[in-house]
Amino acid sequence: MPVEQSAIPESPAEAFVRARPLRVAFVVHTFEVGGIERSVARLASRIDRRRFEPQIVCLDRNGQAAQWLETDDVPIFELKKRAGNDLGLVFRLARLLRHERIDIVHSHNWGTLVETSLARRRARVPVHVHAERGTVLGSVEIRGLRGFLRAAAMRWAVNRTSAVVSNAVAVARRAAGISGLPLETIQIIPNGLDAPAAVSASAVRETRSRWGLPQEARVVGSIGRLAEVKNFASAITAISQLSEADSNVHLLLVGDGPERTRLEDLARTLGIAHRIHFAGFHDDVNSFLAAMDVYINCSHSEGMSQSLVEAMAAGLPIIATEVGDNALLVGGERSCGVVVRPGDPEAIAAAIKMLTNDAELRGDFGRRARARFAERYSMSRMVESYEKLYSSMYRISPRPGLNSR
Repeated sequence: MPVEQSAIPESPAEAFVRARPLRVAFVVHTFEVGGIERSVARLASRIDRRRFEPQIVCLDRNGQAAQWLETDDVPIFELKKRAGNDLGLVFRLARLLRHERIDIVHSHNWGTLVETSLARRRARVPVHVHAERGTVLGSVEIRGLRGFLRAAAMRWAVNRTSAVVSNAVAVARRAAGISGLPLETIQIIPNGLDAPAAVSASAVRETRSRWGLPQEARVVGSIGRLAEVKNFASAITAISQLSEADSNVHLLLVGDGPERTRLEDLARTLGIAHRIHFAGFHDDVNSFLAAMDVYINCSHSEGMSQSLVEAMAAGLPIIATEVGDNALLVGGERSCGVVVRPGDPEAIAAAIKMLTNDAELRGDFGRRARARFAERYSMSRMVESYEKLYSSMYRISPRPGLNSR
């Protein structure tokens, strides 16, 4: 990790670079739809153009996340990684970084770390910021020799970066344990979002009608990929365990993925298919959040859930499993929801019953959620944090290889 060198005078070459905006390359594996890609698109769109010129580099290919870019001045490069170990990828990436005169390269997660570390040194890019935002090493299931080798490669690479950041304390702890970095050297920059626009009552009625939700129903909802790790099966099971008195509680799932068929089959098997509503993937989720009374996150594993932050911004009371940073987001002083054990449909059912039957409690939690979002998770706060980090790291590390060991 870098040693403080703010007293080192700038060379004429460094002064020339600082006279123009610093060029920042955001390296992702692909630019398909996902939490990392959404944050990268927002950061690249909002970063101060007087000080920074953003670019996006896909080690594989571009994708649908490009639609999230709000400006047309962010170039996207594809390096079209070959299947398996693509030894030429490092050289292609280094050539691109050198050609584009990149000052700061910002990699994301295991799938970009080693390649970026090697290419950055070859291209003599002054600063390498690495972000760990998820499972670390690519999967929570990595074990044995494969896990050992990945951990060794991660230790080598992160100790040659200028800075390591994470959006979640839980992810930072795991990254520190694997890499050997002191936890306090990993900077936490939470995901940032814009406050949602107001949604009219008529728009809420239209959304409910379109997806078969009774207007008088109490709607528990969630937004996310229908994947096993999200454990939406526990939410469906919880709905089935509610008493007859709570039969007007419906579940709205916004997203798509490999588990959809299995979840639809589960709802039919439990006899509650009419109360489980699958809306599919939608880019604009504001109207769906407005149609919900309670938001639920029932994941087995999380870093920092972006959908939870969206729910907080919308002023929804929350039910969340105690994984990742969920408890930090939701619990603590002036909590904005209920935290339950993961994989516990009975606890989820009890929380659903409590919140759907208590309008005053829902209102209290919702107001606290909105206030907590404004204080900690706004888009302007995230962008400002990254701008400060990039500026400070470039000043500390004007030459590539400064942090090599």
